[in-house]
Amino acid sequence: MQKRWNVVDAAPREFIAGCRVSEGVCGRLHEVALRLLWQRGIRSPDEIASFVEPAYDRDVHDPFSFARMGVAVERMLAAIDAGERILVFGDYDADGVTSSAIVMVALREVIAKTASAATVESYIPHRDREGYGLTMAQAERFAVEGIRVIITVDCGIACPNECAFLRARGVDVIIIDHHQFGDILPDATLIHPSLPGEAYPFKHLSAAGVAWKFVCALLVEARRRGVGIADGFEKWLLDLVAISTVADVVPLVGENRALLAYGLRVLRKTRRPGLIALMAAGGVQANRLGSRDIGFAIAPRLNAASRMAHASRALDLLLAASREDADPIAAEIERLNRARQQTTVGMMESANSRIEERAGDRIHIIWDPSWSPALVGLVAGRIADRYGVPAVAIGKHDGVWIGSGRSLPSYDITEAVRRAGDGLLTRSGGHTQACGFSLASDDHVPLFAERLRADAEVRLNADAVGPTLDVHAEIGLHDIDWPLIEALEKLEPFGQGNPEPVFMTRGLDVASSSIVGKEGSHLRLFCRDASGGASSFIGFGFAPRAAEAARGSRIDIAYSIAAEERNGARNIRCKIVDVRSSE
Repeated sequence: MQKRWNVVDAAPREFIAGCRVSEGVCGRLHEVALRLLWQRGIRSPDEIASFVEPAYDRDVHDPFSFARMGVAVERMLAAIDAGERILVFGDYDADGVTSSAIVMVALREVIAKTASAATVESYIPHRDREGYGLTMAQAERFAVEGIRVIITVDCGIACPNECAFLRARGVDVIIIDHHQFGDILPDATLIHPSLPGEAYPFKHLSAAGVAWKFVCALLVEARRRGVGIADGFEKWLLDLVAISTVADVVPLVGENRALLAYGLRVLRKTRRPGLIALMAAGGVQANRLGSRDIGFAIAPRLNAASRMAHASRALDLLLAASREDADPIAAEIERLNRARQQTTVGMMESANSRIEERAGDRIHIIWDPSWSPALVGLVAGRIADRYGVPAVAIGKHDGVWIGSGRSLPSYDITEAVRRAGDGLLTRSGGHTQACGFSLASDDHVPLFAERLRADAEVRLNADAVGPTLDVHAEIGLHDIDWPLIEALEKLEPFGQGNPEPVFMTRGLDVASSSIVGKEGSHLRLFCRDASGGASSFIGFGFAPRAAEAARGSRIDIAYSIAAEERNGARNIRCKIVDVRSSE
C-alpha cells in the first residue's frame, strides 16, 4: 500500500549556525545530527549534551522524588523485619515480567542479607483465562492464604475495588504502575509517575523503570540501616529495564534514554543465565546487541510465553540460577515463539481479506471466535502499521470476547474503547495508543464495533488516517559517508520518540535491479543520481515491488543508513524503507 511521504520541517539556519559556534558537544556535531535533534525538540546546548552523551549521575533521578516512595519502602522493610509473606503480582507481557523479576531479585537479596523469615512469591495471571490486572477472585484467594503485602507491577492502578477488599482484610498493597487510571484511585500506596500532584520529574518510565526506582530506594534505605547490599547491585538490574523500555515502546527521551543506554551496556555483558540462554537460542550476539535486537528478538520471545502458554515460564527464565536451569526453558520459549509466528500469519491473512471489504473505514475492527486473545494485539498492531489507521482485533476464550487495540498519536484508543463500550465492557485499560478490554456477550461485539466506528468517524480527521512515512532529511548520494554514520550512531538507540532517521534521495536512475535472498523475497538496487553519485540499496521483503524499480526507471527512494559488519569488513548499508516513481 503506497504511503504518503511527509518531509519533516528542516531546522532553521540560525539554529545550525548557533550550534556551530557553541562550545562542547553542539559545536562538534555533524550538521545532519543537529537537524535531526531539532526535529525531535532537542534544541538547547544542555538538552543536546544530555541526549548525545547521557550520564547516569546527571540524568537518572532520585527515586525518593516519588511522593509515596518513602512510605512504600518503609512498609516493605517492616514486612521483611516481621517475616511476613510478600507477593509480587505482575502483568504477563515483557514489561510486566521484567518488572516482576527486578522486584523479586531485589527482595530476595534483602531477605537473604537480613536472614529474615519473610518469603517473597510471584503471581502472573494467565493471559486468556484470567486476563489483565488483579481480580476479586484473586484478591480473596491471597487474603485467605495469608499474604500480608502485595506489590503489583505493571498493573493495579485500575483496581480500586480489589484494593479496598484487601485493605479491609489487613492486606497492604503497593502499586507500581504507569498505565492510565480512572476517576477513582485505589486505596493503596501508589508509585506512579503520572498521578495528579506527583512531583517525580519524568513521566514516561516503563513499568520496569518504575519498579527499578522502587528497588533503588529500597536498597538505599536498607544500606542506610546497615544491610550489607553490595554497591552497584541495582545497576546490574538495568539489563531488565532496557528490555522493558524498548518492549513497552515508551519514549526514548530524557531519563529513559539514560536508562536504556546504560541498560544496553549491562545487557551486552549480562550475568543472567536466562538472558544468556535466550540470546543464544535466538541467535543474538550479546557483544553487539542494540535496541533492535530487544524489539525484534528478545521481547517477542518473552512475550511468546504468555501468548502461547504462560508468562510464568518467561519469569522462570529470567530468575534461573544457572545455564543448566535456563537452557531447557529457553528452548521451550523458542518453540513457543515459532508457533506464535505461524499462528499470527494465519490470523493476518484472514484479517486482511476482511479489511479489503471495508477499505474506507477510519478504524478497522475485526473479530473471530477462533482467534486466540493472546495474539490479537499483534494483529491489531500490524494492521495499524500497514493501513495507517487505528485497529482493534478481538478473539474469544471460554465464552468471553477479549480484544486489543493499537492507534495513532492523534486518537486515544483507550478512551475511545471506553466511550464505545459503555455498558458493554467487563474490563478495560491501557495507554493512549494501546489498549485491552473484554466483552461478555456475543451480541455486544457488533454493537461495540458499530459504536467505535462512529466514534472514529467523528473524532478522527480523514487527513490524519492512511499510511504515512516521515522523511527526516533529503540528501544526495554523495552525502552518504562515514562521518554521517558516526553522527547517526551518536543518536542511537532509536525507538519511540527518537525514530531511526529516514533519508530521501529524488530522481535516482536505476542502473540494476535484482531479486535476492534464499526465498527470493528481497530487492537489491544500484542507483545513480544527477550529480554522479552512486549507491546500492537493499529492500527486505520488497521483491513484490520490483516492477516499480525496474532497470532504467527513475525513482525516489526513502531509506535508512547504518554500518554493518560482514566477513570481517565494515560497510555502509542503505536499507529501503519505501520507493516511488520520480515526478
